[in-house]
Amino acid sequence: MFGALKPFAFFLGGSASVLVLATVIGTAHPTFVALLCLVILLAGLPHGAFDYHIMSARYEGSALAFALVVYVGLAGITVLLWWLMPLWFLSSFLAYSAYHFGDSDWPDQGTKRKWSWGLSIVGLPCLLAPQSVEPLFAVIAGIAEVALLTKIMGLLSIPATALCCLPDRLSDGSRWSPKPILLMSYVGMCWVAGPLAAFGCYFACLHSPFHLTRWRRRIQGASMRGIHALSALVLVSLVGLVWWFPVTWPTDLGSSLDGSALRYTFLALAALTVPHMTLLFLAKRYSDLGSNRNTP
Repeated sequence: MFGALKPFAFFLGGSASVLVLATVIGTAHPTFVALLCLVILLAGLPHGAFDYHIMSARYEGSALAFALVVYVGLAGITVLLWWLMPLWFLSSFLAYSAYHFGDSDWPDQGTKRKWSWGLSIVGLPCLLAPQSVEPLFAVIAGIAEVALLTKIMGLLSIPATALCCLPDRLSDGSRWSPKPILLMSYVGMCWVAGPLAAFGCYFACLHSPFHLTRWRRRIQGASMRGIHALSALVLVSLVGLVWWFPVTWPTDLGSSLDGSALRYTFLALAALTVPHMTLLFLAKRYSDLGSNRNTP
């Protein structure tokens, strides 16, 4: 039992740390949302920027240049959809993210198990704290009509969580799954520290490090110096957007700065999620990734 939880020690320890932080400074503190957004970005940007190494392991020359153009183009289309069709954008982003979380966190399991995990991560905050999630969705998308979407995601999390808690065979042959304990920790975070804190801890302490570690093992010799430089550049750009183009949408987050940090953080994540998932789909479909150059 404890051996199965060992790979998730960072997540469980991070959850405890965030709970202490929320208790000490309070979830209503004006810097709490900004800190959570910063943690999400510091975790998410490097694991997204590593896509360059995944592309360079598969493509060379003009093919690599074309792949980069398509990648940036998909990110731009995502931002355009947010601008033109915000509700459709938000719904698609949540669905896309749900599958990505399951596929990335539990790559050896079946499609139903992947969907159940992802829908639990996305939907449980909607089920447990809809009054907190709706303002978050509203400021991210810039629309007020998010109550129905929040309710639907919450209802979907019920069968998804039930399926997650059923025994399943893991890649090591064990039938004891750590998912129930992980979800219990996630639920506790939602109740005590709020849905944003729960998601931030999951994203920064479980999803992102698992993804980055797995792909660094597959693509050996990939330097992280350029990845960190690119991540820093994007982070500085987002800080500029927060400073010069603050969000005026009315929120209960404490200040316009908090709303700006929230919107631009998740808009950046969404803009990276679509090309990121497309690239991973192609990388998994064509299993010869880097076989000639970067893998043993």
